[in-house]
Formats: sequence, structure tokens, C-alpha cells
Amino acid sequence: MQQDSETPLAHHPSEVVLRFAGRTSAALLLLLLTIYLMIGVLSLPWLDYSESSTKYHLGGFCNYTRCHDYGDIAAPLRNVFPLTHGLVLTALALSMLELVFLVLFVFGKTGGNAILLTGILGSIALLVATVYFYFGLLVEMSHEPWSAGTGWFMAIVALASFLVATIIAFSSARHFTPSGRVRASAS
Repeated sequence: MQQDSETPLAHHPSEVVLRFAGRTSAALLLLLLTIYLMIGVLSLPWLDYSESSTKYHLGGFCNYTRCHDYGDIAAPLRNVFPLTHGLVLTALALSMLELVFLVLFVFGKTGGNAILLTGILGSIALLVATVYFYFGLLVEMSHEPWSAGTGWFMAIVALASFLVATIIAFSSARHFTPSGRVRASAS
């Protein structure tokens, strides 16, 4: 005799409470942390020049007098910063979209595929931003007294948080079948 491995949701107190428990709430907290880290990534300097106090942020650079954009500056900085800024903004938007899909999942409006797609695309965008910045600027200008700023390091931490949040959120979403039934544990 074959045992049915699915339990109807009618035997559970509330579908929303069940969907929000455990892994889903951990994924929600990690996604909120990821968004917070990404805002920090956008606001912290990505490049430090040790011979001056100029700070190079993704959107522009600031010195003693005022802040400037990268339109009138030398080629490596002018080419790398705007594209990196766009990639980080894309990753931030995709992390917010993943959060929306996770909340929609809690209320039974979407499945895990949207969570997985936005998480993977956002993680790839953030990974490409950090690697492109490293090879496009830090390696290119390694003979100068440049160093990676705190924003670049925080981008790596945000990338790890984004990946873990996506894995946990997708795992939580896969716990439910499309028919509205909960998969029983293997143990």
C-alpha cells in the first residue's frame, strides 16, 4: 500500500501562517538585510585614493570643494563607474522585486520560480558589478596608490546575503505544491 505524502491544507490552522513560518520568515529577514546592505553599497565609496581625501562613490566623486560626476574625468573612471552603478541599481531593484514575490508567495499569489529568477538575476548583476569594477579599475590602475573602498567590500557581503536569501526563499516556496498542498517531510 502506497502512503500519501501530502497533507491537505484543511488540516492546518491557516495557510498564511504556515507559509510564513520558519524558512520564509528567515528569507524575509535576509532579503531585508540584503536591501539594507545594497543601499549601503550605493552610498559608500568604492575607491580610495591614498594621496588625497577624494572619495569615489558609484554616482560621483567628492573632494574638499564639492561633488562631481564622472563625465569629465579620465577614461578608466569615466567608463567603469557608470556601468557599475547601473548594475548595482539593477541588483537593488531585483532584490526589492524578490521581496515582493516572497510576500506574494506568503499570500498564495505566486510560486517559487519568480523568487528564484529575480534572485539569480540580481545576484549575477551584483557579481558582475564587483568583478567588472575590480578588473576594469583596480587591476588597470594597480600602479597608482588606489585601493578598494568599503562599498566594494560591502557589495561582496551583500552578494552572499542575496544568494542565501534566494536559496532559503526558493526552498520555502518549493515546500508547497502548486495545488495548495504541503509536502510532507522525508523524515
